[in-house]
Amino acid sequence: MKNTNLNKIVCAAVAGIMLALTACGEVNSDRYAHDWDYMGSRPSSSTAETVLTPDEPAPDESTPDIGGSSKAVVAEPDTKPDDEFYEAYNNYAAELFIKTCDDDLRDGKNAMISPESVMMALGMTANGAKGETLTQMEETLGGTPIDKLNTAMQYRMARFNNASDVSFNVANSVWVRDDADRIKMSEDFCNKARDFYGAESFLAPFDTSTVADINNWVSEQTKQMIPSIIDQIPDDAMVYLVNAIAFEGKWAEGYKDYQIQADDIFTNSKGEEERVDMLYSEEGYYIAEDGVTGFIKPYMGYEYGFMALLPEEGTDLADFTASLDGEKLRKFTSDAGGDVNVCIPEFTFDYDNELSEELQSMGMVLPFEGGDFSGMADCADGNLEINRVLHKTHIELDREGTKAAAATSVEMKCEAARETEEPKYVYLNRPFAFAIVDLENGSPIFIGAVNTIHNS
Repeated sequence: MKNTNLNKIVCAAVAGIMLALTACGEVNSDRYAHDWDYMGSRPSSSTAETVLTPDEPAPDESTPDIGGSSKAVVAEPDTKPDDEFYEAYNNYAAELFIKTCDDDLRDGKNAMISPESVMMALGMTANGAKGETLTQMEETLGGTPIDKLNTAMQYRMARFNNASDVSFNVANSVWVRDDADRIKMSEDFCNKARDFYGAESFLAPFDTSTVADINNWVSEQTKQMIPSIIDQIPDDAMVYLVNAIAFEGKWAEGYKDYQIQADDIFTNSKGEEERVDMLYSEEGYYIAEDGVTGFIKPYMGYEYGFMALLPEEGTDLADFTASLDGEKLRKFTSDAGGDVNVCIPEFTFDYDNELSEELQSMGMVLPFEGGDFSGMADCADGNLEINRVLHKTHIELDREGTKAAAATSVEMKCEAARETEEPKYVYLNRPFAFAIVDLENGSPIFIGAVNTIHNS
């Protein structure tokens, strides 16, 4: 799939999210707060309004609250996601990564997505879909029924945000066009977005001030790692559903000065030598599978880790990543063990794509072409459909640890014990794949690949 296809898919998902958010602006209640309440300070140009749920009292309009956070606290469900969910999640994550990043990797570029962020945004959106439209979205997201998907996302969001040894911030929001004559949100949809995804909802004019407000929200929630997600709002956009994830983890075992080699060599995908700062260490989670070696370097708390995968010599990185599937991803983490000497180059890069064509190629066709989103909102101009799904990621890996962030926007529009053995080595001094994984279940939160360190 060409990168343009991925761009379309991402834009479609972003459009869907946006449409759902706009619809939440009307929940059969005229009681709205006249402020924009989110994590961080309110932009002086903001004209968005926080949408209240029907059981909330109307605020005193004479003293609007323009600071603080209205992000709902997501309660952890009684049951954890089962093995069937994680098998489905990993299959979806591998397929999305391949379809999204293959062309860029073959062009010698770096790439990274967050399947977690995309699933959160599209899972939230799917609560407004019905019939075959819902079925296609469920199948694209791994085949998990929507009720089970909701509780799984609720568990993972609570788990991430309650992490103590690493820093996570996972947030969702819904932005709805402030035009009751054109769109009326479903109260049931808004309640599910709030209860399962902790989504805060905003009524907004959908003009340039709303572009700034959505981007400011994303920037705040990703700790400024992703400064913006949209550049304009189409006239037919009704709702935006937006997810943001920020991760910061320090290494469980830090690097001493003698383990840092300045002016070392990384050979990029073109065979060119690049000068890098290389980090050397011994790790205890060695990966050795057919055609690949690798390792996992844990972050503090040992609940999350950086997984590196180095294809055997002579194997093109894109060919290797194209062979990945959900079973392999889980096997890499479950079978990891044994000592290994490793080196990791310090690196940082940004990546963005629009995912419409990729998501459609995964089976999600109706949501982009006149599907049934009547469970989200009533739209006077016609049926709601996903227009764009926009996705952006950022990663910084250095001697201290890793920072990573992702944002996904769905834009909806209205349209008519060990044994002694020989030392092992995995030196990431040539193109490699990586993931930031949840070691509790082996699921990737971010997946990426590095062809070059000097990517600018």
